Amino acid sequence: MNSLIIIDALLLTFLLVIGVPVPFCFAGAVLVLMLFGDLGAGTFLIGAGYAKMSSLVIIAIPLYILAGGIMSQGGIAARLVDLADSLFGRMRGGLGIVVVITTAIFGAISGMASSAVAAIGTIMIPRMEERGYDRGYATALVSASAVLALLIPPSASMILFGWVTGTSILACFLAPVVPGLILCSLLGVWNVVLTRKMPVAVPAALPARKMVREVAVRTKKAGFGLAMPLIILGFIYGGVTTPTEAAAVAVVYAIPVSLYLYRDISWRGLGEVFWRAGQTTGVLLVLIFFAAMLARVWTLEDVPQQILDGFMSVSQNPIVLLLLANLFLMVIGMFMEDVSGILLASPLLMPVMQHAGVDPIQFAAIIATNLGMGLITPPTAPILYFAALIGKTPLAPMLKPTLVFVFLAYLPVVLLTTFVPALSLALPRWALGLP
Repeated sequence: MNSLIIIDALLLTFLLVIGVPVPFCFAGAVLVLMLFGDLGAGTFLIGAGYAKMSSLVIIAIPLYILAGGIMSQGGIAARLVDLADSLFGRMRGGLGIVVVITTAIFGAISGMASSAVAAIGTIMIPRMEERGYDRGYATALVSASAVLALLIPPSASMILFGWVTGTSILACFLAPVVPGLILCSLLGVWNVVLTRKMPVAVPAALPARKMVREVAVRTKKAGFGLAMPLIILGFIYGGVTTPTEAAAVAVVYAIPVSLYLYRDISWRGLGEVFWRAGQTTGVLLVLIFFAAMLARVWTLEDVPQQILDGFMSVSQNPIVLLLLANLFLMVIGMFMEDVSGILLASPLLMPVMQHAGVDPIQFAAIIATNLGMGLITPPTAPILYFAALIGKTPLAPMLKPTLVFVFLAYLPVVLLTTFVPALSLALPRWALGLP
């Protein structure tokens, strides 16, 4: 491998480790290549960056961010929590199950783990602490559950993966669904186990009639929010809209629901949501611009093939290759969030997956589960640190439950997704008629 490429990769890793914002890490790596590499004027790299930024598919991501922000500030998160609480809150460990379910649903609306942490964490962490849950545990559970946003469609991460690799976005949406449902179940089980000895206050059980009435009332209040992901996916898989157009429909739907039905947001608040969504989009576009430039140079230098050769020098056994690829993805996930990880890892590992006989649709599920696990895996764990800020708690009390979730929930799902192709391929094949 070219010595400059090795230096460049080490520089990128170093900048990520010391905490430089991710877009600037990629920008620094590109700058080194342009200054010291044999790239001529490097104008073709700028063209590569702009070509990626101008893709119509990319428009879907800021639209989903905007829709998630509107629904978060517009009261959808609170109503989802109230509905789930009426169903599960009166059992021991029930609030933990509420967290898992509501973050999965909200992740389907926002498509991003950080949005789910901010929306659900601000509501559920104080509520769980009031009922006797350890605050560090509650924060760890929110961060572990929020990663379900990568797996439950419509997922911004899967849009990016499909766009980068040229794989059907509709198939990528469906690929991680079954692994995501398995992960939901495991998180719920381990929540019950870990909260057995906590002094949790369990509300008294209601008579059946009162409980049915309460669930019905809260379902009615949360109904417009619950309908949102169903409308989005129904439009996409019904052939009514493309994923990008469905994102626009989501925004158009979210605004009147939040302003006039829920009335939890004002026009001024709506303007602030647009402003924050614009800031996030700006950062995302800078990241995509420089990541595309870096990927172009690394591809020209044949880095993906050299990674494959390096893996095969260890072993040519497909099982070993897949284990090495999983390790590579987990490390990437530990250092950067899912968007950056997908932009970097997808083109690098595609030759490895092809050699191991992995379908690109299955690779979508593999990369989603791996990067999701990396987001909460110490020592870097970007989502874990973000959740600690939201939960206003030190990292230390979060570590033990987080490690339980990583090794006993996420890791089994990663391995199942990697070595049982049917988990990620059956649903896309059934729904889309794929071979």
